[in-house]
Amino acid sequence: MTFENVTFAYAGDGQEPVLKNIYDTRGGIGSNNRVETEGVSLLAQWQINDVFTLKSITAYREGDTDTVIDFDNSPRPALDVPGLYADRQFTQELQLLFEGQRWQGVAGLFYLDAMARGKFDTIVGLINTTIATSGQVDTESVAACADVSFDITDALSASLGGRWTSDDREGTVYRQNFTGLYSPLFGNDAAIPGLVRSNYTNDKSFDEFTPRVSVTYEFSDDLTTYAAYSEGFKSGGFDMRGDAVLTPDTVNGYDPEYVTSYELGMKGTAFDDRFSYNFAVFYSDYSDQQITRQQPTVTGSIASFVDNAGASTIQGAELEGAIRFTDRLSLSYGVGWTDAEFDKYETFQVITNPTPPPATITVPVDLSDTAVFQNTPEWNGNLALSYRHDLEKRGSVLGTVRGSYRSEYSMFEFENPQIDQTDDYTLVDVDLVWTLANGRTTIGAHGRNLTDEAYKVGGYLFAGPTFGNVVNSFYGPPRTYTLTLGYSFR
Repeated sequence: MTFENVTFAYAGDGQEPVLKNIYDTRGGIGSNNRVETEGVSLLAQWQINDVFTLKSITAYREGDTDTVIDFDNSPRPALDVPGLYADRQFTQELQLLFEGQRWQGVAGLFYLDAMARGKFDTIVGLINTTIATSGQVDTESVAACADVSFDITDALSASLGGRWTSDDREGTVYRQNFTGLYSPLFGNDAAIPGLVRSNYTNDKSFDEFTPRVSVTYEFSDDLTTYAAYSEGFKSGGFDMRGDAVLTPDTVNGYDPEYVTSYELGMKGTAFDDRFSYNFAVFYSDYSDQQITRQQPTVTGSIASFVDNAGASTIQGAELEGAIRFTDRLSLSYGVGWTDAEFDKYETFQVITNPTPPPATITVPVDLSDTAVFQNTPEWNGNLALSYRHDLEKRGSVLGTVRGSYRSEYSMFEFENPQIDQTDDYTLVDVDLVWTLANGRTTIGAHGRNLTDEAYKVGGYLFAGPTFGNVVNSFYGPPRTYTLTLGYSFR
């Protein structure tokens, strides 16, 4: 990822000018980042008879991350965050697949045993302060599910399914102020300990049944329509960055998020299967939505924590498909429209209580009229033209020109033109791949972002002299060229 430094204003130091190149940085924390992920899985399948098949999927995965983030992108530690993270998970799934003359389906059991832990320092160097944070969440989840489809007639079919899920979570969170740069978590034993902001262990359990039903009707071999209804939930948990001093309720964790979804669609082909399409419209209603809200406090600071403070509606439409002009020349296409709005976005604001005696208090407020969905463009689209040329005994060459479009979007829940992507943009890519006659070896030349479009993919804004009045924008890759060599052992 690349970034742009806009302006830094350090207390007593004046300002440093904007860098000329958006891919340059003055970051001083370094760039030593390491991500290591490994895992193993085992798939076993037993066909009991012509009707039933039993399948077992066993998997283990673990990952470790050593990262540094220079939020201020400056030589000084105005806001630096080194972090260490690790996760482990074991899953076991059993599936019973069954198929009859006019029905088919699957029933299954699922088990998850997972652990995620991490620690990081928030180094606020301009006031010689570090906030040390560490935590761990252990999760044990079991689920049972089934989905069965029935062919009511030759054209009409229905599908009915459901899933019961039970999650047990235990969270441990520690957060403390230290005077000095870095805390003992990252080797600075000389740091002077200060206020303990969080230090607790708590657990919560969640149980939910979520159904799904759909109906499909085939008007012909070339046209199929469907309608679907489903319910879902995202389990609750604990905020590893929760500050029990500023937000005491964080020790109780947050509750599940729920969604009810509706979808209508059609898919089909025409002109001897040379034209294909898949069209869908959808509507989703979210309640108890988990959002990370920024809450002002009576002390003049800001508390960031996860809370069930939102409700929203997401609706839209999608169209995708392909056109095969000849056996060598084809076109794929896709376009999507998304309308995402908050119906509720609760937070608090600080006011002075006018009744005697005067006091500064926080009162609830709904910001749904100004809150927006982050990183959610209203429009997106893609178009790709491909041509394959047969080289006979020397294999074949496939050339593809691809364009992808996104309209403007906000980086966070509240618009800010300093860091948001305020214009729509289109990326143009080209691929030329030669597949040798053996069908296994490929040699490719690839170009990405050929028009050298500058587009933002992230950003931060930290106001006030404590953090140096930093405004940062992070940009996607510029125009790049690569050569590839591949071999398939299959």
